Amino acid sequence: MAIALRDVPAEKSVALLVKLAAQYDGKDRAYLEALGLGSEGKESAVYRAASASFAKDPVAWNDAASAIAWRLHPAEAVPALVARANSTQLSTEQRKRMVTALAFSPTQEAANAMMDVAAAKSGEASAQAVWWLLNRKSNHWADFNLDKAMKERGVYDPENAKLTAVEMPAPAVGTTPLPESAEIAKLTGDEARGKAAVGVCYACHRIAGTGVEFGPELTEYGKQQTREAIIEAIAKPSASISHGYEGSIVKTKDGLTITGMAVASGDPVLMKCMGGVIQTIPRSRIQSMSKMDRSLMYEPAMLGLTGQSIADIVAYLKSLK
Repeated sequence: MAIALRDVPAEKSVALLVKLAAQYDGKDRAYLEALGLGSEGKESAVYRAASASFAKDPVAWNDAASAIAWRLHPAEAVPALVARANSTQLSTEQRKRMVTALAFSPTQEAANAMMDVAAAKSGEASAQAVWWLLNRKSNHWADFNLDKAMKERGVYDPENAKLTAVEMPAPAVGTTPLPESAEIAKLTGDEARGKAAVGVCYACHRIAGTGVEFGPELTEYGKQQTREAIIEAIAKPSASISHGYEGSIVKTKDGLTITGMAVASGDPVLMKCMGGVIQTIPRSRIQSMSKMDRSLMYEPAMLGLTGQSIADIVAYLKSLK
């Protein structure tokens, strides 16, 4: 029904689209997309009417309200999107979702709002806002002189970019070799010990709501993968690197080495480093940039892991609901 209303004039379709929006459960992605398609060209009218039933405080929106604002992203929603993007009461994913919504609004208001989120320097959401500003400044927001604004707000100034060396330590030598993965798989893991041992993973992974968003999120990974696959991934991290998590090495002209994941390789290069920190590296500062020949994930010996502690971690990951 929503898709059928796509080409129906606003005066005849908005009320029906709002009724359909009121029935959205906040989960059905196909329903949300159909609602967005049906609202094409009349997003503002649908949002104004639908949002009358949303919580007055955008931070208190339920999943349905948040998703509708994200999909329609009209200019009228910009203040609410910013409020959610900057709220420390929301999860990183919820905040980043609002930043993405801002990025798809072609207005000056959205660009200014994105600048506010970036200038707030509030973790992942702000880092993502910087990425979008750098991505949009030469296309959708080309008329808004974002280079000057970013420099004035302290968001990005290529002439004064502060860079920090981040080098991967050399592989451990002289340590006791781990048993083969098949042998580790025969060990009985203990969930309680695993919950304690997994603490070394929090520096790079989010697990059950705890940790840093650098490597893959491991809660769903633990549910979906077999014990054997998880053991192999921990025991031999360089044997199979997940797509999108390949490492790069940047050498700067002033002698710094910066390792991490290149999340954007234009000018500037955006490098996501250990701890989830994103460094913005002007191309003019780069001497060389190359792919790493090993994983960014530390080898077990570097983390003090044994065959038994790996088995315990796997038991804990498999226990997560």
